[in-house]
Amino acid sequence: MMTSQNSDLHMHSTASDGGYKPSELMVKCKKVNLEIVSLTDHDSVDGIDEAISKGKELGLQVIPGIEFSTKYKGKSVHILGYQFNYKNEELQSMLSEQKQLRRKRLDQIVDKLARVDIMITPEQVLKHTDGGSIGRPHVAKALIEAGYVKDVAEAFEYYLAEGKPGYVEKDKEMTVKEAIDWIHRTNGIAIVAHPDYYGVDEDLIDWVRDWGLDGIEVYHRDHDEKAVKRYEQLANDIDLKLGLKLYRTGGSDFHHEEYGRVREPLGMSRLSNHLAERLFKLDNLG
Repeated sequence: MMTSQNSDLHMHSTASDGGYKPSELMVKCKKVNLEIVSLTDHDSVDGIDEAISKGKELGLQVIPGIEFSTKYKGKSVHILGYQFNYKNEELQSMLSEQKQLRRKRLDQIVDKLARVDIMITPEQVLKHTDGGSIGRPHVAKALIEAGYVKDVAEAFEYYLAEGKPGYVEKDKEMTVKEAIDWIHRTNGIAIVAHPDYYGVDEDLIDWVRDWGLDGIEVYHRDHDEKAVKRYEQLANDIDLKLGLKLYRTGGSDFHHEEYGRVREPLGMSRLSNHLAERLFKLDNLG
């Protein structure tokens, strides 16, 4: 019997660097016939309540999610957390500190851009954040509005990507292990996001065995067929070696149709519902 493939467990709202409010995003999810979704904003849980509320109204199952920014051997690595207690006070305090560090980083980015005669103010950027976690896409929006670039992709290509004039590395970025620990401390499930970005395939078994990583985002808009097969096989190999059953997740990593991802709109990278349903736990939000 065929299993419905109507789940998307990776998307962003204005609570971080997405283009739609959480409730607007849920409406879009419904319009493309998604059934199980997760809002995974960067280092932020600010949009989850709104997403869950709107999801209930629309008949969507909404899994609490987050995407932590981490560093591993000098590389940026993202760790997804699912079905965790996002109202945990310690977690909320840590995320508040992260938000303050992002605000400090914005000032540094603005200063660096000024050195190459790109003149924008923090206020021009902040008006695009909707009070959420500040990211480089918000700076990109300000650059577009000021007429320096035509779109987000161009903003990153010329000014905001690593090695470009406006790039500023994050202070005190957490480690992969710390992100996994935070997710587990709040009774959640930790998944490595889009691993094809990092070149750490050989390390994943160690992350599972030593740090308790729970799964792999196998299906992602930037994983081609070859990459998907590789991570399906890698997950199978780790299961056999360690006697586990890793979670396999996936999603479109949607931000906005005009944020350089027009080829992969919301819901284009979908996950089978039976894989998404494995994430449901009933006793972890108290």
